[in-house]
Amino acid sequence: MWILAVSGSRCRGLEGAGSDLDVVVEYRGGENEDALFNVFNEDGFKIGGVKVDINPITEGKTGTLGEYLPGVEAYLEEKRAAMQEKGAEQAQEEKRTVVTLTVAECGEFHNFGEYHEDIAGVEEAIAIFNRIPPERMNAVPSIGINIHTEGTQSYEDTQMDIISGRIADLEILDYVPEITDNPKAVEVIAELIDKLPDIEVRGSLEKWQAAFLAAEIDQLSYDFDTYQYNHTVEGREAQIANITEDIRSGNTGYLNDFLNALISDSIREGMTDIFGKGTELDDSEGVQTARKAKELLDKLAEYKPLAKIEELEECNYNVIDNVLNNEKPKEEKQTGRVSIKEKLAEKKAVIEQRDKAEREVPEKGTEKKSEREI
Repeated sequence: MWILAVSGSRCRGLEGAGSDLDVVVEYRGGENEDALFNVFNEDGFKIGGVKVDINPITEGKTGTLGEYLPGVEAYLEEKRAAMQEKGAEQAQEEKRTVVTLTVAECGEFHNFGEYHEDIAGVEEAIAIFNRIPPERMNAVPSIGINIHTEGTQSYEDTQMDIISGRIADLEILDYVPEITDNPKAVEVIAELIDKLPDIEVRGSLEKWQAAFLAAEIDQLSYDFDTYQYNHTVEGREAQIANITEDIRSGNTGYLNDFLNALISDSIREGMTDIFGKGTELDDSEGVQTARKAKELLDKLAEYKPLAKIEELEECNYNVIDNVLNNEKPKEEKQTGRVSIKEKLAEKKAVIEQRDKAEREVPEKGTEKKSEREI
């Protein structure tokens, strides 16, 4: 007996460019499910250019259609919710990522002297900064960052000077979440500091960079298997916080293992998409996932958590070089064994010195006894 049902993402408008048309077949008989699956799909049957994926199931192994389909529908609902949430987040993020730079001749009062805004690139901002003649106003020039939210007025922008003279004060960023919550803004600041190696840097961007990296890894895990993620992760914010802490402490072995396994699985999926389904390289979800996992793996490799520890322990904050410790090494005390003969000689010298001092002090009375007599 055969019972068929069409299911999957194409039935709910959730399909991607390379998604199959899923057909589930419930049957009764002695044939093995996996063997039948291989027979049904070996020729790559297509309808209108879309590959048909025929999945045979039995009551004794996978379950009946009545048992199987509710699980598929639950997964699709979770996928729909995830896609809607991701779309809303991306739309909102795109609206708030207009990040530019400013250069002021007088950092304290921007309306004194030259003031340049809407600078798109770091190199252009540095060039303008270096062209300002220092003797003209005897002021402290600055390079700042500006974040504009599309659809709002310019007076609502977030603007703050990052470089003042030859100092970059990053510690103040703790009080400006509008900047530190914006990955693009933090990226621009990091580039700015990297291209001004002679300035004094106070503080670090490390904790925000770790948080962004953790959020990207968590998002990839969520997108790869939303159903599994929702059934194993209790709270997403706590999950990201835990990953962030592990990245900052250098405990990234399991993250590397996860990303490497994801790359392997996604490459196999991508090969199936390209050679089995005729999907274009850039349209393959497997290929895109593998590329993203490789990108995050590279970011983990580049990350240096020891720099944060140095900030807490080094004596000279200007020498953050990923090596502990820059202070002068302490001289080690001699810990060798001292002989009894040497100890007796030292004791004898002390007694002789004391006796000599007592003989030099005149006696003040006949009743007074020396310390030795006492």
